[in-house]
Amino acid sequence: MKAAGRIGVIVAHLINNLDVEFVEVIHKTAAIYGYDTVLISGVINYMNEMLDEDHSKGLINIYDLIVSSDFDGFIFSADLFCSDRLRSRIFDMLRKAEKPCVVIGYQQNDFPVITMPESELLYLSTEHLIHKHNCRRLYCIGGYKGDKKSEERISGFRNAMDKAGLPYDESCIFYGNYWSFIPHEIGIKLAEREIPLPDGIVCASDIMAVELCRTLRSHGIRVPDDIKITGCDGDLISLTEYVSIATVAGQARYCGRRSAEKLLQLMENDVSETQERYFSLVIGESCGCTDRSSIEQSSALSEIRDYAGTFYRIKQSYRLGSCADILSKMSECSTPEDVMRTAGECIFMIPGFTRAEICLCEDWRRSFQNPALYRRGGLSSNMLLGLETVDNCFKTPFSEFSTSELLPFFEQPHEPQLTAVTSLHYKDQIFGYICLSYKNAAEIVLDDYLMNWCDSVSSGLNNVQNKMYKIYVNQRIEAISEYAPLLGIYNKRGLIGRLTQTIIDDSETVRVLTVISYMKNEKKKYPVPPIHAIVNALRIASPEEMLLASIEDDLIAIVSSDNEQKGLHRDWAGEIAEKADEIYKGTVMIEPENIVFFSERIASADIFSISEILDYAVHNIRGKMLTMQAGIFSYRDTFTTLRESIFSSPQNEWSVESITRSLGISKSHFQRIYKELFGTSCKEDIIAARMERAGYYLTHTELSVTEIAERCGYPNISHFIRQFKKKNGVSPNEYRKTKRNKQL
Repeated sequence: MKAAGRIGVIVAHLINNLDVEFVEVIHKTAAIYGYDTVLISGVINYMNEMLDEDHSKGLINIYDLIVSSDFDGFIFSADLFCSDRLRSRIFDMLRKAEKPCVVIGYQQNDFPVITMPESELLYLSTEHLIHKHNCRRLYCIGGYKGDKKSEERISGFRNAMDKAGLPYDESCIFYGNYWSFIPHEIGIKLAEREIPLPDGIVCASDIMAVELCRTLRSHGIRVPDDIKITGCDGDLISLTEYVSIATVAGQARYCGRRSAEKLLQLMENDVSETQERYFSLVIGESCGCTDRSSIEQSSALSEIRDYAGTFYRIKQSYRLGSCADILSKMSECSTPEDVMRTAGECIFMIPGFTRAEICLCEDWRRSFQNPALYRRGGLSSNMLLGLETVDNCFKTPFSEFSTSELLPFFEQPHEPQLTAVTSLHYKDQIFGYICLSYKNAAEIVLDDYLMNWCDSVSSGLNNVQNKMYKIYVNQRIEAISEYAPLLGIYNKRGLIGRLTQTIIDDSETVRVLTVISYMKNEKKKYPVPPIHAIVNALRIASPEEMLLASIEDDLIAIVSSDNEQKGLHRDWAGEIAEKADEIYKGTVMIEPENIVFFSERIASADIFSISEILDYAVHNIRGKMLTMQAGIFSYRDTFTTLRESIFSSPQNEWSVESITRSLGISKSHFQRIYKELFGTSCKEDIIAARMERAGYYLTHTELSVTEIAERCGYPNISHFIRQFKKKNGVSPNEYRKTKRNKQL
């Protein structure tokens, strides 16, 4: 079925199998009727006092999608939000959106509420202990005292005890606040006999049951032999104790199915409520059901274990991705496109998704005129699709789309999707949002790994905007100055003014304008931009009367007399490289063949055309650089065939000299192109090919070392042995012996 609309599911976090099951049931139900499910989450369940922190503001900005994007309806899991301030803010947005909405477990007057029959839960576990295990004296540990949900769960315990005609009083009921501290104290008191030991204890949450089991065991009381314990919720933690916890599952399924069906009805779909038994007892060892033949395997138990397997598989995947130095890579980015490409290259750190998009507000950058002005909240009416990743392939279109669409993909025909949306921000500056789509909810893990990846992308965007701002400031300075502030030489304006004055002072001399650039190797890291190194070298290498100017970020210009300029292209490139090596003590390597020149003569008649001549020179040097770059790629097929021949026939008398003669190019040009294409030198490839062949012969044949040396292109056996040992760390005979032993 093709998707015809979308439902927003608003949750505070997604931290366990219960949250996952809730989302999964909604997604599967909505998909039947042709709706996408979009999970909107601030990732962290904040308390009131945390909301005013910059990072918190950035994360919870994602809830602005409620009003900024076009949804057909919402399901709001309001009962799980710790902050009543944030909950109230979301309710305000939902009212403003004026779309159908169903609320989970939180009473208010604007939207219908799905409430769970809490009393059924502890009734099931209490009844099990009474009838299956013949328990007669039971305690109950509930949640918060006075809390409606907690009191309803405790009422289930009371009902089961009353129905069985068993005595109990208020001393049998404790309030554990759904957490571990109070059950820990109760366990100690039971062990020390401050509280009489019962037959069993019914806990209103799995977390409390697990802590109670641990405490009792550490104090010598055996579970279930001395006391039987049950939990509630079907949390993954119920399977992690030394005995598995008997628990009651189905709450998440109940809330997910009922809320989805109710919302679909409000959206005028013909939906009849599913008739099914939602709650079930998940038999565990903590109640004494240790005879495998008596344990009935339930679908709820299978779902918990399926989630556990998926969760830990994803965690294992993270180990492979966590070593990626994404922050370092982001710091090297100079443009938004660089950031998006780096994000795409490192997105393997987030396993499980089927597609991913990064969406930027159209005004994501600070105002360069006033850096204090930037987006601190909400989303722009239009967004930019910065990154789109599908099937391990990514592109950075930077295409514009309406925020109401949420994603351009949603406007195309597609099967109903499950998509999680989180905020993209740097401190309190809002950049946009990130969308990750999944086949099923169990693949979604909103945790520190995802946050680190998102924060790295945000950090990259922040670094880029800072770099762009510096460029802007420098340009403004240069616009009113004659000097380039970073290099301390003339800028374009200063060059034109100074050259004009020079021609006025001496109209007889013909001058030469030379524009210089450098062909950077994108695979290399330069501690100093090459063009800066060239400027510093020229300060030493060029005559004092030469004019030196920076005309663009990667272009400089020299103006000298016609006599001084002779031999510039051939001689100065090497001299510049040598001077740069002297200045930077070998830390910056300038390759002479990568220095690109273009020259134009300037006579007195050109005094009013200097700007046009300069622009013409810039245009030509750009074209020359493109031609040189294309030249590298024109050799690709020839060099690839050559490399394949080296590895298929390493015994041939390969040498760089003979290869360059056959290709008709210079040795330095050949070596530069080969390294550019393959990341290694031709000589290194020849050695690698011969060593690879030698390793094969030593492992799979009985040939002598002398014969192997000859078959690998080494007429001198001593040379072969030295090179083999240098490459492999052992002699050929030792290598053969080691390989043979491993095969045995």
